[in-house]
Amino acid sequence: MALTIQQICSTNSEGELFKLLGSELQQLFPPELENDPVVFLSRLHAAPAGLRAMAVTYELDVSMAMDDLAWHFINHHSSLELAEETIAGLNELEASEAAEIFEEALAILKPHWEDLENASQSKNAHDWLDAKGIQNQMKSLNTRMWKQLEQFGENGLLSLWVAYARKRPERCVQMN
Repeated sequence: MALTIQQICSTNSEGELFKLLGSELQQLFPPELENDPVVFLSRLHAAPAGLRAMAVTYELDVSMAMDDLAWHFINHHSSLELAEETIAGLNELEASEAAEIFEEALAILKPHWEDLENASQSKNAHDWLDAKGIQNQMKSLNTRMWKQLEQFGENGLLSLWVAYARKRPERCVQMN
């Protein structure tokens, strides 16, 4: 059953709404879709703007909690279009500074995009990032992004989901 505006508006707690949104995202974007960027992007384009933004920012949040921007691209390089969707998703969630930071990081990586596949499968990805100067160029961007995520609270970008859904529930549901 698809998420409704009434469900969003009637949830009492942030935790309850977060679970509701997470459940909807799991149905729309099951984990196996990550291996098929064409199908993922197709589903993404059909999703409501809010859920679309949440879906594309999830992996960035995980990457920033576990690693940094350079490693986000090493681990999630399947599609340049998906990276650009992440910028749009951050803007949709009203995280414009985070979007600017991510866009700057993407600009650093774009000239190396074709090499990302080989680098990501190599045991020497750290060396590749260093040799290309990517890791060094990302240092200040990482610092800025981590500061942004701290401002969003304990759950980083995911904290924005609940506030967004409360403010714009109509952008989190399929309108027929």
